[in-house]
Amino acid sequence: MIPPPAPVVTSLTAMHHLSALALLSLLVLPSLADDAPGHSLHGEAFDEGPRQAAVLMEGMPKVDFPITTSSPEAQKFFTQGVAQQHGFWYFEAERSHRQASALDPDAAMPYWGMAMANVNNEKRAKGFIAKAVEHKAKASKREQMWITSLENFYKDDKRDKKKRQLDYIRDLEALVQEYPKDIEAKAFLVWKIWDAKGTVPISSNQAVDALLDQIFAADPMHPAHHYRIHLWDEDKPIRALGSDSKCGQTSPGIAHMWHMPGHTFSKLGRFDAAAWQQEAATRVDHAYMIKTLVQPDQIHNYAHNEEWLTRTWGELGRVHDAIGLATTLIENPRHPKYNSLDTPGDSASYGRTRLLETLAEWELWPQILQISGGPLMPPATQSIHELNRLRALGLAQFNSDDSKELAQTIAAVEAIEKKTKESKPEDKKAEPKKTAKDEPATAKPDPTRKALPAVLAELRAAKLILDKASADEVRNTLEKSKEIPPERLVRYYLRIGDKTKAGELAGKLGQNLSGWAAQTEVYQGLDRTEEAKKAFDKVRERGFSMDHDLPLAKRLDALAVTFGVKGDWRKPAPVRNDSGERPSLESLGPVHWSPPQAPAWSGTGLDGKPVSNETYAGKPTLLLFYVGSYCAHCMEQLKAFEGMAGNFKNMGINMVAISPDSPKDLPTAQKYAKTKAGFPFPLVSAKDIEVFRAYRAYDDFEKFPLHAVALVDEHQRLRWIDVGYQPFMDAKFVVEEARRLLALPLEAVAQK
Repeated sequence: MIPPPAPVVTSLTAMHHLSALALLSLLVLPSLADDAPGHSLHGEAFDEGPRQAAVLMEGMPKVDFPITTSSPEAQKFFTQGVAQQHGFWYFEAERSHRQASALDPDAAMPYWGMAMANVNNEKRAKGFIAKAVEHKAKASKREQMWITSLENFYKDDKRDKKKRQLDYIRDLEALVQEYPKDIEAKAFLVWKIWDAKGTVPISSNQAVDALLDQIFAADPMHPAHHYRIHLWDEDKPIRALGSDSKCGQTSPGIAHMWHMPGHTFSKLGRFDAAAWQQEAATRVDHAYMIKTLVQPDQIHNYAHNEEWLTRTWGELGRVHDAIGLATTLIENPRHPKYNSLDTPGDSASYGRTRLLETLAEWELWPQILQISGGPLMPPATQSIHELNRLRALGLAQFNSDDSKELAQTIAAVEAIEKKTKESKPEDKKAEPKKTAKDEPATAKPDPTRKALPAVLAELRAAKLILDKASADEVRNTLEKSKEIPPERLVRYYLRIGDKTKAGELAGKLGQNLSGWAAQTEVYQGLDRTEEAKKAFDKVRERGFSMDHDLPLAKRLDALAVTFGVKGDWRKPAPVRNDSGERPSLESLGPVHWSPPQAPAWSGTGLDGKPVSNETYAGKPTLLLFYVGSYCAHCMEQLKAFEGMAGNFKNMGINMVAISPDSPKDLPTAQKYAKTKAGFPFPLVSAKDIEVFRAYRAYDDFEKFPLHAVALVDEHQRLRWIDVGYQPFMDAKFVVEEARRLLALPLEAVAQK
């Protein structure tokens, strides 16, 4: 229960930063009393998303979308939001539209913009478009058509998904027909036709492309180049080459716009160009995150771009770069909502997977032995991640001729197999669950069950080879799985002297740099020199940026001499004349994310004495930003972290709880502690709300503080932060994540 009304009003009065409007809303809307601290006064849709003020950013696309507004500044922010929307930068697009709405609350179109920025969140989009409809009468006819198109799309009626999508496309077509010079209407029509293709297949990509031609005839640098890349991505990526040279250039401040040309270049086998685009995207993302204190996986498309860049560098033989980036992904802060080993598409999962894949592909066995089981690659509770770790470890032990350690690794894999068999499989006869759209949910196969046979077959065969078992015994073990990568399988057959089988497998190698290199070695080992030379020619073409110190590269050096190649066997990098004008990569930002410098803070303690970050210099500090003693959820949070205070203390981490309560009101919170002595960590009054602003724990639009938890290390680097309209309650997670992060070599991260 929230404290009685009188104390609530007293605490609210102490919160001098609340605007008169916000305070009045709280007082006249008693139904919001329980949720008021941190929750928007405008409705549930406003709880999530950006809560800090927008700024006019450099590097945004240039678009023209006039709206009815009394504020020239609101127009600028609205236009910026539309531009960001074209780059799928939904978070910042929503922020820009919120800023426009704050500058002109009567304008209808900023609410339309907020809905458009939530195309992947129907519930929030409906809330925003409802607000736009409320203000629609004050808008022009053209604006009303924009609003009506989304109003109709989200209307609760009996239309199926296909009909709903078709109606939306028809409404946008009506806009184009009514206002044929409106480039934005054409651009969003193209976007929607592409966006709906899963439900309403595109009958003619060429027809849509012709619409794009009209846009570029009017504005050659319109960000709709993004849509042309998507349009042809799965069909004829070469058709997007013209837009690939302009997409990022139209929007240098939006990472995703640099990323998208990488799709085309990768599919055309131009991995050097793809790597440049993906690295540009990486650097722009990192510059933004470090500046704004946003955590990596809160960025749309971030982990996807990073892991793809890791693979692209691997395609080029830039193995050290690939290892560095995969390592950064592992070291990134984790969060139950944004970044977890349980979610395949997050940094944590991608980082472990790509690091092990890269090290194994390029035969860096000592590095695998070094990291396995340590802070970078600890045993994982997730079976598939632990299985991947053990497989890589077993391969490293095999290639180090360590049969004894390999036996222990096999036993650990067998324990996973036993546990997997004992776990109750899903009841295949059970009625499939229904999704929100009344479509049967598709059961995903267990990746651990699927991978186990191949892992066990490979490691058992490897041990048999070390133990000098018969060729037939090794062969029979290998044949128990058809999922061992051919690059390794062919070498096992060579080890047991089965040249016939090795020759059959050699033809399946290739397709990438390491595959062609393996093919070169295998053919040469089989005395098929001419075929080895042909494979080596492909290695020479692709290997122009291959690291020189790789074990495989050193063996290729020796083969080059055998083949009569003098000097460096690598051919020059290809010259590209169709990639557009490019800025220097260094000008875009750092290639690796590193923890930013934590903002300074200061306040007054319970004893009335000043306290600040300098008070705790040299030791890690956990900061709990709570919005006041009147907030029941805040008190629950303090109690949750009170229960883990001993853990933090044992780890050498100080704890400080900071609120905007005045010094005289500060002791009020102590009565909620579990003991009469009060909370086992200092309470600090930060009357200057700038402390909350510095950590993003403040709603600039509605003028009140938000909840936040932040981990600052002994070097005053911000290692982890959560900000939200609700307090973060999982104190146990913060303990474990703090232990993981603080064990990582920060200096190495910062120097990458």
